[in-house]
Amino acid sequence: MSDNLFTSRFGVDFTLCIVMDTALELLKLGVVGLIAGLFSSVIANRDHRHRKWWELRVAAYQNAIEALSDLVYYYDKHFSAEIEYRELPENFKKKLDAYWEESFPKVRKFADSGAFLFSERANAALRELMRDDDEPSYIEHLDNNLAKAKRCLNELIECSKTDLKLKAGLLGWFS
Repeated sequence: MSDNLFTSRFGVDFTLCIVMDTALELLKLGVVGLIAGLFSSVIANRDHRHRKWWELRVAAYQNAIEALSDLVYYYDKHFSAEIEYRELPENFKKKLDAYWEESFPKVRKFADSGAFLFSERANAALRELMRDDDEPSYIEHLDNNLAKAKRCLNELIECSKTDLKLKAGLLGWFS
């Protein structure tokens, strides 16, 4: 007869069964750890991409609103001077021209690439601002562009409030 009662009855060494059970449990733990690591990696990567995209949109809205604010200031000062039949001082005119020369190309670029970063509503407001109305007089040109710039600025501010709301994600509770 055999020394081990278990081996003699079933033909299997008892220590081999213990080793196999332990190996199986370790394998299960390894698979669970691997799945948990992959799952958390996918979620973290997704969250990171959403945050980066949100940061890009914030920067675009911020730059567009700043540029529009400068355009409103430019048109407002010129329109006020024309209404009051007064000349702007030459150094102030140069400062205003610098505002326009810096801001108008930015707004034009935002209008051209707006569908990429802005909502459709904000993009429509930017395109409307860029539309040339061909006014018959300079004062009408200033008045019309001042009104369009103010409308566009207000529209972009409203759009930014809705478009830039943070959506609560899976990790929203922990951050």
